[in-house]
Amino acid sequence: MNKITLYIKQAWMMIRQNKLFSSIYITGTGLSIALTMTLFVILYIKFAPLYPEYKRNYTLIINSIEKTEKDSTSNNYWQSTPNFHLVNMIRQLPSVDAVAGIFMGWETSPHKDATTEYATIPVVLKYTNADYWKVYDFEFIAGKPYSDSDVASKTKNVVISQSCAKHLFKTEDITNKIINVSGIEYKIIGIVKDVASVMDNKTAADMWAPYTTTNYTDIEDLLGDCELAITAKSPDKIEIVKSEIAEMMHKYNQQDKLFNYQLLGPDTYWASQFRFGKILNEKDELLKYGYILFALLIIPALNLSGMISSRMNKRLPELGIRKTYGATNRQLLSQILWENFLLTIIGGLVGIIISYVILLCGSNWITNILNKGFNESIQLLSDNLSIEMLFNWWVFAAVLTISFILNIVSALIPASISLRQTIINSLNPKQ
Repeated sequence: MNKITLYIKQAWMMIRQNKLFSSIYITGTGLSIALTMTLFVILYIKFAPLYPEYKRNYTLIINSIEKTEKDSTSNNYWQSTPNFHLVNMIRQLPSVDAVAGIFMGWETSPHKDATTEYATIPVVLKYTNADYWKVYDFEFIAGKPYSDSDVASKTKNVVISQSCAKHLFKTEDITNKIINVSGIEYKIIGIVKDVASVMDNKTAADMWAPYTTTNYTDIEDLLGDCELAITAKSPDKIEIVKSEIAEMMHKYNQQDKLFNYQLLGPDTYWASQFRFGKILNEKDELLKYGYILFALLIIPALNLSGMISSRMNKRLPELGIRKTYGATNRQLLSQILWENFLLTIIGGLVGIIISYVILLCGSNWITNILNKGFNESIQLLSDNLSIEMLFNWWVFAAVLTISFILNIVSALIPASISLRQTIINSLNPKQ
């Protein structure tokens, strides 16, 4: 029998003999890991490449633009979303692959009523350009997306989600059928896999149609009513795209005799989640997550360390006897750490189970957290978290590694202090 097997058997015997201590330790570790796991999954959904936003790591976002008068005596300025004219300008840049424009006109609500001979249901409709389907990797179950020519000719084509098709037609085989959306008839040309409502509000929808089928007005001014998502031709060209956009805006401002325009961006997808108008505080926002993580891990670790220290004081006579029979400090420390390791494994399994109960039962509040309180889900958008979102080995590894390190340290410090005692002091701890 090797030493590790012996240590594990001894550790299991100690756990069984000290059920109260073991139960408290496992519960504390489990709750700490559960809450940490929940936080990591939320952050993973918020920032990781997930369907249909697989290009997040090389996507740039522009949601706002500022306009000021060149007249130095004027303090007038305007801040708004950009215009589709800016979309077309950025599309011409050499390092840009595609530019998705999502129409955000206030007078055009995304909430519509879709009607067929089978049903009338509320839906979320997004108006976009054709590049939208290049920036975002939607999985088409049937049909295809609308093209640049469809957008230019204002063709009333629409792409709908899988759930929307089932609700409206009781089947998914509906390409080329007509659907009435708030009084406007569209032809269905494609069906895509559903997007969960926890995804970014640029992609979470039930239907998508060309922005030219709305009351959009094409003007030369860069202020307008759309948001931009820009993909570079490769991840290593993100900074090049930024510099090209900056140079483009510099030239545009030189030509305009009355106004200067300043983009509030472009931001990487990561940074865009922390922008509020002109304010971009990535460090402050990340610190908030850091404080939460610190509280979830350090406070339980300190409590466990106190429990282990108390437990070690009671075990001093046992340690003294084992030293008398030739056990070294290293052997005793290994035994104690293996006990802690076994307890941590059990607590980790309990914590993972609890975390998934929290995530599966609390999808509504997670949706609100991820969408900054603006949840456009009405009826069809699923609040359920997908397998892709929930089960990621990197998340598992990160949470368990951090927890194991803290738990090992919480056992190592009190154990090392106790093992410094001489055999006589260990056998007579009250002296």
